[in-house]
Parts: sequence; structure tokens; C-alpha cells
Amino acid sequence: MLFNEGKIGNINLKNRLVMLPTVTNLAQDGFVTNKEIEYYNRRSKDVSLVIVGASYVNIIGKFFKNQLGIDSDEKIDGLKRLSNIIHQNGAKAGIQLAMHNPKFKPADFSREEVQGFIEDFAKAAVRAKKAGFDMVELHFAHGWFVNQFLSPDVNKRTDEYGGSFEERAKFALEILRKVKTYVPDLAVICRINADDFTGGGFNIEESVEFAKMLEANGANGFDLSAGVGSTSEYHISPMSVEDMPLLNLVKRIKNNVGIPVIAANKLGFAENWEQILKDNAADFIGIARGLIGDPDCIAKLKKGNSNDIRYCIHCNQACIAYILKGLPVSCMINPEVGREQEFEVKTDHPLDIAVIGGGPAGMAAAVYLAKKGHRVELYEKSNKLGGQLNIAKIPPHKGEIGRVVEYLERELRKNNIAVHLNRNVTVKEIKNMPFDKVVIAAGSVPRKINRDMDIVSYQAFDVLSGDLPEGTGIIVIGGGLTGLETAELLAEKGKNVTVLEAKDEVGDGVFPMVRKLLLNRLKKLNVSIITKATINHISDKKLSYNVDEIEKVIEFDDIVIAIGNKPDKTFKELEGNDKYSFIGDCNVMATAVEAIRDGADLSLNL
Repeated sequence: MLFNEGKIGNINLKNRLVMLPTVTNLAQDGFVTNKEIEYYNRRSKDVSLVIVGASYVNIIGKFFKNQLGIDSDEKIDGLKRLSNIIHQNGAKAGIQLAMHNPKFKPADFSREEVQGFIEDFAKAAVRAKKAGFDMVELHFAHGWFVNQFLSPDVNKRTDEYGGSFEERAKFALEILRKVKTYVPDLAVICRINADDFTGGGFNIEESVEFAKMLEANGANGFDLSAGVGSTSEYHISPMSVEDMPLLNLVKRIKNNVGIPVIAANKLGFAENWEQILKDNAADFIGIARGLIGDPDCIAKLKKGNSNDIRYCIHCNQACIAYILKGLPVSCMINPEVGREQEFEVKTDHPLDIAVIGGGPAGMAAAVYLAKKGHRVELYEKSNKLGGQLNIAKIPPHKGEIGRVVEYLERELRKNNIAVHLNRNVTVKEIKNMPFDKVVIAAGSVPRKINRDMDIVSYQAFDVLSGDLPEGTGIIVIGGGLTGLETAELLAEKGKNVTVLEAKDEVGDGVFPMVRKLLLNRLKKLNVSIITKATINHISDKKLSYNVDEIEKVIEFDDIVIAIGNKPDKTFKELEGNDKYSFIGDCNVMATAVEAIRDGADLSLNL
């Protein structure tokens, strides 16, 4: 059913697969750039409909640094280039009209200003039509401005735009009606929350009624999501959330309306997509992060190569996290995102290159160097590839990380790269290797605690690899991501775990959504977390520490050290020689996203 034709409003669609809107931060001052064009060009060849990501209808509603705008006529020409490239690739073109500014709440604006915002949406829809788009999507979800009007816990207005459910829905309905008045022949879909998941916010009961009201006022379809800023795990669900978290809510809304419904958010694998349609739970399958990670996923599916799809691992580390930082969209498993043309260049001077280290940086370097046309061999000291990703996939709810290793291994095979396992190459060997260039991707090693103790402690990486402490009372020293995940693993094994962290809070640098969910799980597991802790001494199965200059003592059976890693400097003496390139953690400690990106970027310069 995925490749059956469909229809939304007055537009015919060649299949049931829709590219959902995501902010890219590839625009410049709100205008379309060549990078934005290439991004959509790369992803619009196989889906039936592309919905260009949140485009602000007025400057007040611009939230992201390099967000696309549709707030002025000067932007129409660039937007026309965008719709043209989508059409050339055989897809219909939609664009999401949006307004978001967390500085403001509904009550901050006068009645006249609110009606001005309604006009802004309608004028933006006119520009969309002039720019050649077949459809507009009205963004009424995710805690953005219109969704705030719908939510009783946010909308405190006392005029006709606040109060009862009907009054809270008035703003959205007037936007829809005015858009339909200004562009009656343009298809209009609405992205709405099935539920805000905030307790006192917009919920599924109101969402069903809201959907009926939108349909009665001319909506041609729904793009269904959920969650607001504080509950964003419901619309950009991380790997710790089970697949298809919204499907029951989607079904409920679909059963109450007569217009097409697009399902979204972590919908599993291709066979799940097909089943969703067969079960009549939705009319279309919406894909966002999946097309960031693998622009060819639909083509692979159509050709029967679904096993080759680079499925999104829902880490949110380079799509969502980068965008929130004001950076262009990226992806752990696809560092080409937004830079597609840069990686199309082939070398005129193929080199013989050795890559030392089969972790994420080394594997990525080998793959991208080979794709550029170089002859590459990869050396790994252990008996398997993947490096620390093999550890990262072990904690609870982290299994999807394993897909990254599987994908990179497939790419190594596809590009005929010679892989040498169990090869602990020495500095002397490297110096004598007959290669034009050598890439050092030796990774990192665990830091050791600078404290004397009369027991043998465990390293977190050893624990995650299966070397579990025998005792029951465990102290984990270090409250970063690795320490917290190790604590979770041990607590699930029935251990009584205490985490000690020197900083003011644990999970420093962890993506906020991931941190929130992880801390909630640790709380349920009764893991004790102590911050601002300075360790004094460890002896006789007792650990002394200070918090705010007050000494406290904990008794324990075993200690696990999780205070981070440092670069592996085994090959330090080779630094400074142009023949050798250092990438990944052995150069600068970073995340897997940066390690893979580092490896890929090396190919652009060699």
C-alpha cells in the first residue's frame, strides 16, 4: 500500500510517503540558499509530497537562527526555485507556515495584533501559491504560537480568543478560514497535536473535537504530532521511547474525521509503515529524520533493498541539537546533510591511504576517502570494528546505536576497503608502511581517578562490556552520560547504586530531552545521585566525601570509575608530519557525531 496513489484536497499523490517539515538552518536572512535547494533536491525524488520546514510568516515568529521565511514578497523568487526543484523530481510541494517565539504568550498581544497575525498567515499562503507550492501546512502544534492559544495552561486571555475550548480554538480556525478565502484552490493541511502531554494542556479529547472543527472549516488533511517544548519527546522521540508512540492517538483522530491523516514520529521500519496503512490507522506515512539520515530510503524500499536503508537511530544529536544551537542540520549517520555537493567531488590523484583505528572516525574516514577515489586499507587492533560505539549501544534503551556500526561496515564492504582486524600497529610499522598518507584514528582511553584506594575499581567501559561487579552496593564516580547509563544498567541488574558527581548537576552536556528521560528512569530505579561531591579518601570499603564543606561517608562493595576519557596518544610522535592526519578522539575528544563528521571531512581535503 505504500506505493498506492493517494490524494489530499485537490492534489494527486503518487504514493503514501511524505517528507515532513523540519527546520534546516540552511537559509540566509530568511532567504532560500543553494544549500537549501540541494538539501531538498536530494530528498524529493521518491516521496509523493515534500513539506518544506517551518517558514516564519512574520519576523516576530522567527525562532531559529537561519530559519526560512515567507514573510515578504522578496522571498518569493527563492521559494519558487525550491518548489521547482521538488516538482522536477516528481513530487508535490508543500510549505509549512509557522510562528514561534517563546518570549511571548497569547495574553501579550492585543485583539488587533492577534488579527494581524491571522492576516500574516493568509498573506504567507498567497506567497506560497505565487511561489508554485501545491499546498500549505498550518503549524498548530508543538507549543508554537497557535498551539499556545489552544492550551488552557498557557492561554490566559480573557477576550474571545481565550477561555472556553471554542474560544481557544478561534485563533486557529480564523487562520484557516482566511487562508482558504485568500487561496481557495490551494490545498491546506493542519499540523496539530494529538496531545500536549503537559497535564493541564491541550489533550486528546480536545484534539478530536478540534480536528472536527478544522475539517468543517475547510482543512484538507492532518499532519498529526504531539508534545510541546517541555514534552518534545513526543514529537521528536529519542531512542529510549518505544516505536510508534502516537499511533493509538492518530487512529482515534482518524476515526473521527473524513479527510486524510499523516502519521508521524518514530514509525519503526518499512514493514511497520505498510502495516499502519493496512490497519487503516493513517492514510500517509510521514518521514522527517529518516530522510535526513538516508535520502535514498524510499528508492531502496521500492527496489526491494530495505535491508540497506540507513534507518534513523533517533539520537537527536545532530539534527535537533544542532538546529537548536543555531547550526545547520546534520546527522550522525549522514555527515553529508546540507553539504551534498561538497561530497560529490572525486579525486584526480588517487592515493594509497592507511587508516589506523576502526572506530567511528576511522571507519567514516575510510569510507569517504574510498568514495572519493582513493585506495584505502583499514587497520584495527581488536577483533571487531566500531570502537566505543560497541560500548555505547549496551546501556538500556541504546541498542539503536548498533545500527551505525552495521551501516559503516556495509559501506566498507561496498567500497571494497581492505580491513585488517587484530592488527595492533606500532609507530615503527607505520613509519615503514608503503602508503602516501596515514590517517590516525586511535580513539581514546578512560581517565583514571587520582585517588589512592585499597580495592581494585572497575572502569565504566568494562562494566558496560559485561564485567559486572559482584557486590550489591555500588558507587559510580562520575555523573556524565556514561556514568548515568552505567548506573542505570547496574540498577536494572538489582544493584544499589549511588552516583557521585563533582559538578553542580549530573548529565552536563547531555541533550536536555535525553537527560530528562534518563534521570526519570534513574529515579524510578532508586539510584541515589549526589552532586557537588569532593572525594577525600577511599579505604576499608568506605568512601569519604565533602558536600558544602560537610564530610559524609558511604559504605560500598564496589566502585565504578566513569570520569570520562582522554585522547589516546600512542602515536603522538607522528604529530606535525604532513603524511599523518589525526582525527576523532585521539585528536580532540568529542561525540560520535563529531567523530564520524571528522572522518568524512578529512576526505574533502585529501
